[in-house]
Amino acid sequence: MSTKSCQSSLVTHQHRVRYQDLNSHQTLHGGQLLHFVDDQVAESARRFGHHRVVTGSVDRFDFILPLQYGEQFTISSFVSGGTQRSLEVYAYVLNAQHELAAEAFLSLISMVQQPDWPQVRPESQLEQVVCAGYAQRYAANLAQRQAIAARQALL
Repeated sequence: MSTKSCQSSLVTHQHRVRYQDLNSHQTLHGGQLLHFVDDQVAESARRFGHHRVVTGSVDRFDFILPLQYGEQFTISSFVSGGTQRSLEVYAYVLNAQHELAAEAFLSLISMVQQPDWPQVRPESQLEQVVCAGYAQRYAANLAQRQAIAARQALL
């Protein structure tokens, strides 16, 4: 099986908090940040696997620091693990002072039945730490999907 570096899926975009993106606390609305991250992680997955993908789940999204009106921030994302049909993408948000403002793990599903993705190869220290936790996150996600299926059967 072929391998591909996390770096090959790295996407970085800069944004600025606009007036229309503010919540009642005059900081970036969490839903708007989720929208930016969701769009970007799909780009990382497509760059890595060259297939169309859809978001399967937002596995974890942590809001750490608020982003103020006019503040510039950077979102970076890369593929951190994968199975036969899904890819996990890690995203992190840095504020203008280069502090971690948010981070997220999302699972994306291939629109192709058997996409034949390469194996993820972490290189940087951050990539190694993030990828090392993939198996544990995947097992937790699988248990969550089984719980959802059990509830769905009751509806």
